[in-house]
Amino acid sequence: MGRILHLFLLILQFFWSVQASFGQCDPFFKQPLSARPANYEIHVTLDDEHKTVSAIQTVRFTNQSPVPILELRFYVYLNAFKNTESTFLKGASNIFGRSYIDRKRDEWAWVALDRLEREGRDGAIDLTGNMRYIQPDDGNLADQTVLAVLLDEPLLPGETAVVKLDWRAQIPKTIARVGYSKDFFFFCHWFPQLGVFEQRDAGNWGWNCHQFFRQTEFFADFGVYDVYVTVADRFVMGASGCLVEAQQNSNGTTTWHYHAEDVIDFAWSVYPYFTVLEDRWEDVQIRVLLPPDHAAMGVRYLQALKFALEYLDKHVGKYPYPSITVVDPPLHGLRSGLMEYPTLVTAGTFYGIPACIRTSESLVVHEFVHQYFMGMVASNEKEEPWLDEGFVTYFEDRIIDAAYGEKHALVDILGICFDNRELTRLEYSTMRNPREGVVARPAWKFSDSNRKALIYSKTATTLRTVQELVGEAKMDTLIRTYFERWKFRHPRGSDFMAILKHELVFLPDTVFGRQVYGLFEKGIYEAEVLDYAVTKISNQVLFAPQGVFGELFSDFRWEDGGGQQSYVSKVEVQRLGDWVFPVEIKVIFEDGGSQMLAWSGVEGLKVFEFTGGSRVVSAQVDPGHKLGLDVDWNNNSMTLKPEDGGLWRLALKMIFWVQGVFHAISFLG
Repeated sequence: MGRILHLFLLILQFFWSVQASFGQCDPFFKQPLSARPANYEIHVTLDDEHKTVSAIQTVRFTNQSPVPILELRFYVYLNAFKNTESTFLKGASNIFGRSYIDRKRDEWAWVALDRLEREGRDGAIDLTGNMRYIQPDDGNLADQTVLAVLLDEPLLPGETAVVKLDWRAQIPKTIARVGYSKDFFFFCHWFPQLGVFEQRDAGNWGWNCHQFFRQTEFFADFGVYDVYVTVADRFVMGASGCLVEAQQNSNGTTTWHYHAEDVIDFAWSVYPYFTVLEDRWEDVQIRVLLPPDHAAMGVRYLQALKFALEYLDKHVGKYPYPSITVVDPPLHGLRSGLMEYPTLVTAGTFYGIPACIRTSESLVVHEFVHQYFMGMVASNEKEEPWLDEGFVTYFEDRIIDAAYGEKHALVDILGICFDNRELTRLEYSTMRNPREGVVARPAWKFSDSNRKALIYSKTATTLRTVQELVGEAKMDTLIRTYFERWKFRHPRGSDFMAILKHELVFLPDTVFGRQVYGLFEKGIYEAEVLDYAVTKISNQVLFAPQGVFGELFSDFRWEDGGGQQSYVSKVEVQRLGDWVFPVEIKVIFEDGGSQMLAWSGVEGLKVFEFTGGSRVVSAQVDPGHKLGLDVDWNNNSMTLKPEDGGLWRLALKMIFWVQGVFHAISFLG
């Protein structure tokens, strides 16, 4: 009996230790992964009844530039939801399909900076009077999303400024991500955060700190975050980084201390009814917070995340953080979903979504890939959004299709099957006008109608086209080189282009390498359209010889036309777009034979002629579908034999719109 009890206690102890290990992770790195110029300690208290927060915030900022800094600039993005005249809201009647007009006073947002001081040699120096809101992008004086603070003395190269802010804020009823919906709270863009002091293209140094536009997202410096959040005991909490300590207070609140290192931002969420599901992939703690009616999605999220972790580890690089948290908002709070933050992402789903529709898995994988492209390779999402959203969409397609099978990875229901890659390509190729603009431009210059098709889908399809041309192994080498060189830094588009050019030069065929580089460059920096078509197939009978042949009478011979007849076959192909790129053309003959041809594409029209004993029955431009950027695959082939391929392609377009309905249902509830 004693031995059995002892064994039971050992098993219980082991089980308890496993469960406890899932509830915590070690957030402290042995060596810094980034330069850590901007570091934050924030003590914030949520008054959930009045929907307000109060905070004491300390910022330690080191001038890592070679020039003195005269002022600090902060994002104060909660003020984007202060009134209808902010740059974010001005000119829009609704956000995410829902009107935000006619709100009550306490449903708007504001930030009140009560005091701002700098730590000096002889004590604190009050800089509150040196604060002013500026509008560096559009001059909209009503916009208060960028705060400039004139320093009492220049911050010299290598020096560190310690700045303390006392501030209060009203949390908005959710308009776009940040805010509350009933008793669900989500905090992003929630604290005054420094912009990036960087060297501009012209060579001079200055602040990169844009106002908050509807189409823009992140750009901030790496640092260490210690965030102490005090909320009512009834709340379940999720946040960036790892939980260090949870201290229960005598007034019915709990103070949660979270720590995150080498990240560019910090987000958190509380909700009384979260169901918590935890797991691990190697040394990474995975924590999923779901409303009870979404609990069935928990295992599906975990499976998708673990596959994504393994896939990116193999094809891109190591995930260095000790945790990843997924917040799945309740249906009424869905407008806080579908977004990425360092070591925390928000998902989005609805009750009862069947396993054969994997839009939720696709979304959570998309947001997780942002840990690499935005989180670690911290490009400027405001000025060059293609560097994160395009790369993320490209890997989302690869991961989901690898996890669930090409051709049916995203939807597989009642014979309707398609995958992520097909949907991405269709989002670009079905644009009313693919010439609406170049991809490589600031986010605020896109419209709501073309933003996703160009930034996300065209970039991803361009990357996929490069992969199809050079092979997955070469593509992985290229991406890994970019990731390793620029992780925990701020690359520009020109930095990726330099790596792309260097890697393609070393292809066995350097002419081909230059062509592939030119294709990617044109896809991102120009607005030309790629469209090749087979426009005509003809076969003319050449009857067997008939008549008298020979030069001398003694040599005359008579042919009665009874020999084997042959054919002159012609295949006409056209370049309907203005984008020139070499293509392959596959021609199939009636006897089952085939020929593969190469066409430069320079001519607007090209006719290929064949003479032989078998007629041409079909021809196809780009038979391997390597050129996903071709906007109309329907006209890429022609056949003299009826087949259902065209019907399938038309059906695929219909499926695209069905998928749009699923997205709308999932997002709008």
